[in-house]
Amino acid sequence: MNSEELIRLQTALLALGHEPGMIDGLLGPKTIAAAARFMWLDHGDLSVARAAYDRLRPTAVPDITISGIDVSSYQGTVDWKKVAEAGHRFAWVKCSEGTTHKNKGRQARMDGARAFGIPVGGYHYALPKTYRSIGLKDAVKEANNFLSCYGTPQPDDLVPALDLESGLIKGAENHNYNVEWSLKWCEVVGKELGCTPIIYTARWATQSRIIKADKSLLDELAKFPLWWAEYRAGSTKEPRKNKAPWKSWDVWQWTGSGTVPGVKGKCDVNRMRASTLEGLKIS
Repeated sequence: MNSEELIRLQTALLALGHEPGMIDGLLGPKTIAAAARFMWLDHGDLSVARAAYDRLRPTAVPDITISGIDVSSYQGTVDWKKVAEAGHRFAWVKCSEGTTHKNKGRQARMDGARAFGIPVGGYHYALPKTYRSIGLKDAVKEANNFLSCYGTPQPDDLVPALDLESGLIKGAENHNYNVEWSLKWCEVVGKELGCTPIIYTARWATQSRIIKADKSLLDELAKFPLWWAEYRAGSTKEPRKNKAPWKSWDVWQWTGSGTVPGVKGKCDVNRMRASTLEGLKIS
């Protein structure tokens, strides 16, 4: 089955009262179980359900993919109960930007996710281009701004994320500085929280602001987990674009215009392998 066929199957199962989990076009355990329940109840024979299960099972993703969101003040108040009920199992919340900006409502959003058992982390939007004149001291200031906004880690919190986008400096001569700045921010935040931050970025940013840095710097950057933005809405396949200097992704933001129960307007939606989640927790 392709993703569109799976979405139709999930929608039909839900309408018939068999909860398939998220309507996401992914053949996860909830969808398989719902299909088996439908076959059993429809035919009254457990062997039919087992046959349906076995027929579907080979096409399942080997390491189940789970869904999560990231939000900021743009989304306003989030109903985390509905987010959790929709099957989203992780989240990141914008905490800060630059050296002084503190995202409004960040604490309520993070506490709301925690209250409904959703592992949550904070992210910082990097602005090295704004404070280039003070060099790497800016990375330290921005790291401290994030730390003051984020506060004390709670059980199951996710590692902090550094958002590398248009705040990076253009020009090949600045690629080394952009990477050095990023490494310094991660060093300060990681040391304070006792974890390894994750890097959020996309191909347009890496190609125009990072990739021409010295190999030694790129190798250091690639040691950090990658949260990769590449929009392929409705696809169950992995991102296609070159992720250099990384070889693989840990979290994939697959759409910036998702519709999520409990979130006003459009929302970023992400995927990761279930086995990745524990490794992205602070403790």
